[in-house]
Parts: sequence; C-alpha cells; structure tokens
Amino acid sequence: MSEDVAAAWADLPTPERLPVRTMLEEFETVNVLAPLVRCSKLPFRHLVSLYETHVTHTPMILAEEFSRSQQARVSDLTTSADERGVFWMEPRRRPPRVSDTDALDALAALRLADRDPDDGDDPRPPSYPAPTPVRVTKTLHAPRVTSRLPPSPTPPSPDARLVRGALVAQMASPNGASLADAAELLAPHVDGLDINCGCPQRWAYAEGIGCALLRRPELVADMVRCVHGRMGWDWPVSIKIRVDPDLRRTEQLVRTALAAGVSHVTVHGRTRHQASTEPVSLDKLAFAVECVRGEVPTVANGDLWDLADAQRMRAQCGVHGVMAARGLLANPALFAGYDRTPVHAVENFVNLGVDYGFIFSLFHRHLAYMLESHFVKPEKTYFNALSSSVQVVEYLQTRGLDFGARRKVPMWDARRGYSLF
Repeated sequence: MSEDVAAAWADLPTPERLPVRTMLEEFETVNVLAPLVRCSKLPFRHLVSLYETHVTHTPMILAEEFSRSQQARVSDLTTSADERGVFWMEPRRRPPRVSDTDALDALAALRLADRDPDDGDDPRPPSYPAPTPVRVTKTLHAPRVTSRLPPSPTPPSPDARLVRGALVAQMASPNGASLADAAELLAPHVDGLDINCGCPQRWAYAEGIGCALLRRPELVADMVRCVHGRMGWDWPVSIKIRVDPDLRRTEQLVRTALAAGVSHVTVHGRTRHQASTEPVSLDKLAFAVECVRGEVPTVANGDLWDLADAQRMRAQCGVHGVMAARGLLANPALFAGYDRTPVHAVENFVNLGVDYGFIFSLFHRHLAYMLESHFVKPEKTYFNALSSSVQVVEYLQTRGLDFGARRKVPMWDARRGYSLF
C-alpha cells in the first residue's frame, strides 16, 4: 500500500452514529434489509452491509420468550462489532413526495367522507389524536472498536458524510409489558426496536401478533408507549405494517401509532391474505405513506428485486427509504448495483459463515438462494443434496471460487468489485 493511499485512509473522519430516523430524514438514499424469518442473522447482515445496505434487521424475535429465557436470548440475537457497515451518504436535497394520484385521490375521498362540518379546516376526524412530538436523539448502543471502512477513502461528492450503519431488532408481542422487558435487554446491542405488525402466518395471527395487530391500533399504541416509558421518549421505536383491504383501517392504525410516538413507519404493500406471488399494490402503499403526512419518515417494502424497482418505489410512493427481503436473499449486492449475485459476494459469505460459525442448514440455504441464477437445473439438484459445509466449499472451489485468497472482509469496495488490500 502506497504512502498516499495510507494517508487517505488515515485522514478519514469518525463515522457519524445516527438513529435510523435521522438517517432516513437527512440522506437521499437509505437501503434497508427486511427482518427475514431465520435468515437475517449475523453473517447475512454483515454480508449485505458490504454492499450498500445501510440498515439491517434481526429476524422477528418473540418478546415474551426473549425476556424470560436465556436460551432464547442466545439463539435469537447474535451481533458483532464489525457487522454494521460504514458508508458515504449523500444529504437529502428535497423532501420525498407521493406521486401516485390514485393514492392521493383515495385519501382525499376518505377524509371528505369522515369530515365533521364543525371541525373547521382540519380534515382529521376527532377520533384521531394529535401526534406525539418525539425527537429520536439517541440509542443506548455503545459500539466496540471496529475495523470497518467505507468503500472509498474519499467522498463521492463534497457534501457526502461518513455514516455508520444501524441494526434494528424486530420484536413481536401481544402486550406492551413483555415488549418493554425485551427492549431493556436488547438496548445495549441494537440501534432501535421495530414492532412486527405484519407477519401473515397463521400461527402468528393465532398468537395475537403480527397481522393480528393491524386492526388493534390501541394495542399497538400501548406497546409503543410501554417501550418509551421504560426506555425514554428519545429511544427509537418503529412499526412495520401491511396495508389493509379497508383503507380506513390503515389510516386509523397509522394515525394512532403516530399519536403514540413511533419514530418511523415501514409499510409492506400487500394485505394479510395476499400471497407473495401477487404483485405489491403501490397505490395502497402510497396511500399509507400519505396517511403519515410527513410527520415521521417512511420506508416501503415489497417486490424489490433491483435498483430500478427501488427507484420506482421511491418516486411513486414518496418514501424516505426502501426495504428488500427476497431480493436481497437472491442477490445480496442488489443495492450496490449488481443484477445478480457476484462471485465475490459468494466468497465473502463463505468466509463470514466460517468465521461466525453459521449453522449448516442456514449456510446452505443462503448459498442456494444466491446461486440459483448461476445454476442450471441439474446443478441445483446436486447442490441441494450436499450435506455439509465442507462438501459445499469443495464443490464451489471446483466452480472456480477462491476462498483461500486474501480476505475481502471488512475492507471491500462494493462499487469497484475488488479487495482494497
């Protein structure tokens, strides 16, 4: 490494540690990894953070189990000093706006139908309380020394700021007390808590969590207040919801959550009963975003497979950030502009999986997702039959992958596609 290059890296400013809400409000492009059942665990979160994913989520954690069981805590939450990325981020130039006219027309019609003539100029029905003015200013997480560096020692523009990525724990609970207990245990290790109000699985609905909360806005508000009461009103608490077939229900949930003091809102553009094979409704998603009225940042989720999808979602729905789930499983480098999983992402994941000691079933599953677009059908069948990490690595080596070369973690340039050192 030349002296000039070494000096450039030595002169880097200290990365800013910002709450997710501040990142969403202040930066033009914020990319988010969704909470994935069993899949968004430490090695995969670390991997996507190498490729322009600024905010990551844990898999959904059951608050009651987490707060009362040491075994659940060990199983459900593992983190490291190096998993959050460091990024050059461009300041936001203008506030986002919903451009979907159908969504705006639907919201206007709904407000007109609900309007009380005695309410004056305020179209909000009297049943919707005013939002709680919460300014999220801190997290309790104190990071240890990290070796992570940004993709480049020099900013891409004079205005770019160096920012450390964030990790959010997603929790599911049928009551506020368990959620507050779990939040207190989680706080030193994460940058905020997100309440799952969107899991569509039948078992979750039967337990009173996930989508069961979509039509219980007062319970959601009580959960938010319980966590704030325990952790303080400047600690981040967000919600992730699905749209409701009855848009009136969506507005009621959003407005009630805002009144309780949520830090931001993530909206998945499908209803509880829609399968993932059905397309996301961008107009309903935009409707939910417009219900927020810009009082807190919003994030859109659903059917995001490449950068074009992300740009379209931002433009039509007026959101501050976009969240990918299956798209990142298939291509962890999606937000870095790759159209399918690059070879170096597979090499990085294998090294991370070995370093962190990833269990084989998940290690194998992630690689199957990443390599699906690279394999023909007989290769998929053969790869899926492999039964150990050693067999997987040996097979990939026959395909030309080099895991013994100089490590590309953590100093990796996702934009140029090669190791810095």
